[in-house]
Amino acid sequence: MDQSHYCAYIDESSSGRPNNRQEYLVCAVVVGSTDTEAARDTLAPLLRPGQKKLHWTAESLRSRARIVETLASLEHMSAIISHISEPSPKTERFRRKCLECLYVELVGLGAFDLVLETRSPHQDKQDRAHIVALQNSSLDRRIRIRHCRGGDEPLLWVADAILGAVNADRRGDPTFLDPLRARIIYSGATPSSLPPE
Repeated sequence: MDQSHYCAYIDESSSGRPNNRQEYLVCAVVVGSTDTEAARDTLAPLLRPGQKKLHWTAESLRSRARIVETLASLEHMSAIISHISEPSPKTERFRRKCLECLYVELVGLGAFDLVLETRSPHQDKQDRAHIVALQNSSLDRRIRIRHCRGGDEPLLWVADAILGAVNADRRGDPTFLDPLRARIIYSGATPSSLPPE
């Protein structure tokens, strides 16, 4: 990917792990600005009739295999940040910790235009306040975020699928992640994450 401008599409996942642990994961899929339209065109046929967006947990095994095959053919890079903790229903703090680390990695990759899947107006506002606070501290001020519905941005599906593949791998099934490993250029944990069991 030799691009002068990169965009990153970000999604998150939270899953239980053995030994009373919970892992919060955030994935950014980084795509060159001149590759985005071709990538969207490649992803669109993966939708089944009536589907508005791909969501890994709703897909069959056959569909997941097709999704992974398609993702492996796309020009993209991925960065994943995780936070392991004791189980908690309140994950916003974990999300912020992961995003803070992810933003730093994205700056290093030269990706400053970021797209997050919209949640609620209040949560989207919190995301914007969070990044402003980080920029007032030390984060590169060139970073800009916007929110988008998952059904309106196929590149968000890529991050969702990669996290689905990572979760399957964590449960002992590397089938889906193996074809995508070469695209994952960074995988790390937050400083306050518990060590993996």
